[in-house]
Parts: sequence; structure tokens; C-alpha cells
Amino acid sequence: MNRTLIALLGLLMLTACPDDDDDFAANDDDVADDDDAATDDDDAATDDDDVASDDDDATDDDDATDDDDATDDDDATDDDDTTSDCWQADALLDVASAPGPGGDNPDPELSGACSGDEFIVESNQIPHYTFVPLTPNALEAVDATWTVDRTPEVAAETSDIPLLGTAGFTVGGTPFFGPNEAETPDPYGDPVYNGITDGCNGHTAFAYDNHALKQVCLTPAGLVAEPWTLDDPDPDVESPVLGFALDGFAVYGPYGCVDEGCSEIVEYVSGYVQIADPSTYAWDAHEYQDSKDPEVLDECNGHVGPNGDYHYHATSTFPYILGCYRGTAQGGGPGGGGGGPGGGG
Repeated sequence: MNRTLIALLGLLMLTACPDDDDDFAANDDDVADDDDAATDDDDAATDDDDVASDDDDATDDDDATDDDDATDDDDATDDDDTTSDCWQADALLDVASAPGPGGDNPDPELSGACSGDEFIVESNQIPHYTFVPLTPNALEAVDATWTVDRTPEVAAETSDIPLLGTAGFTVGGTPFFGPNEAETPDPYGDPVYNGITDGCNGHTAFAYDNHALKQVCLTPAGLVAEPWTLDDPDPDVESPVLGFALDGFAVYGPYGCVDEGCSEIVEYVSGYVQIADPSTYAWDAHEYQDSKDPEVLDECNGHVGPNGDYHYHATSTFPYILGCYRGTAQGGGPGGGGGGPGGGG
């Protein structure tokens, strides 16, 4: 009996053991599941890192885009800094930075711009340097607007400059006249020859005006109280633009290149020869003589330069600026007529 019970109990124990092994296997599976979960968590973390990395990359891309934008902004700034396509306006002096005529006199005002085919200048005709009274006329601000052709062409025939009055304007905003005065005190005499112009070859009539152009007075370095005291310009350096005639052609200083490569710089000179006393009737006292010398200018005091453009040169002798118009002038005067030799003024 007891042996029978013992045998049965043994069988029961043997049957229970495989279940424990299964439990152990199940537990192992559970552990594996935990490992898988951990792996999944790691993968998820890795994926999150990848996403974060992608986000960072996207941010970097955005930063790169911002850098590009910044570069574009810089480019835009560079565009703003470029010289305008209105070279005539760029040639005008910044007279607001100059000391002006001094005393109780008004300050100079000058502006210019291109509009379509026209170059338009506005000025109060006040010199940017010390005013020296040489005539009975006071220095007064007189508003003026000059409009000239931006792309002037040589006309079929020359035309006279005004006997009295404006023939053009300087880069300093003052008008320039021809090489003669009015009927008094010396009838139509040469004011430069007669010594009645200041150090920049100007004086007052109905407004301040120049009868000759001095290069030292009409450059940025000349924006001082007494520019005529400066050293003479270097003859080995090409002269800048000093003004514009009312036909639109530029007036350069006396020094210019002989060829397109500027292998040599020379001083261009007037072709007019003095034949009488110019203290009166200055035009009658001079005669233009043709010359084959390329350094001698034509009867209008200009020539076709090495680049193919016509322009005038300011010279140290009569007619100083213009002898006539080579193009077609807009406006001019007051007055009229006059002009070349025998013109009566």
C-alpha cells in the first residue's frame, strides 16, 4: 500500500517538471521580449536622434539660406554703391562741402540728374570759394536751371555763342560767358586781359559768372576758400571735365591724351592769334588761324578726342572756353549774336 502511494507520487512529480521547463522557456521568451523592447527603445531613440539630426540639418540649410540671403543683401548694397549711369551728374562738385563765398553771402547750391536724353542742372550760381568784389554788382543768389543733351552730336555748321550771357556752366554750378564784356567800362573788351576777374577768372554781372576756367578751382581739391592759391595741375595727368557747353558737349581742362592708349599727354592750345589790343572789342582783336598741329584746337576751341567724342578744352588764351558752338545749343544768353571774329564783341 505504502509502496503504491510512493510510486504514484513519483509519477506526479515527473509530470510536473516539463511544465516548469516550459515556464522557464516562457520566461526566457519574456526576457527576449524585454530585450526586443529595449532594442525597440534604442531604435526609437536612434530614430529620434536621426530626426533631431535631420532637424539640425534642416536648420543648417536654413542658416545656409540665411547666409545666401545675407550675401544677396550685400550684393544689393554693392549695386547701390555703383556709380550711376549719369556720368555728367557724377562730374558735378559737392559744393555743399566747400566754405562758400564767405561773409553774409548765401551758400552755393547745386544739383544735377539725367532724365531720358537730357541732363538737367539746378544752381543758385553762387561760387564755392571766397568772393572777391571786382565790379559794382553785388553777389546774389539767382536760381537757374540748365538743360542740355546727354548725347550731343556735331552739327552741320557751327553757331555763335551769345555775345553777352550764358554759354554754358561749370561743374561748380556757376555760368560761364564768352571772352568779352558788355559796352562799359571797356566796350566788349577781354575781362581776363583787363584784369577784372578773380583768381578763378570770374566776377559778378547779373549773377556771378566765369570768363575763363581754371582747373584748380573746379576739382574736389579746389573745394577750399582760395583754390587759386593751389599748385598748378600736373601736366602729365589728363584733365577732368570742368563744365558743359549749352550744346551738351563737355569742357575739359587743358591737358589730354594724344591717342586712345594715352601714350602721351599734351596741353591743347587755342588756334586764335592776337592781332590787336583786346582791351576793347576782344573778338576783333583776335583771328583764328588753321593749323595742322593736332595740339591746336578748332575755331570753337574743341576737337574730336582719341575716343571719337567731340569736346572742348579750356585754354590759357583767348577764347579761354568756347569760340563757337560745335553742336546745337539749348537756350543761352541773355543777349545773342556776337560770336566769331568780326562779330562785334
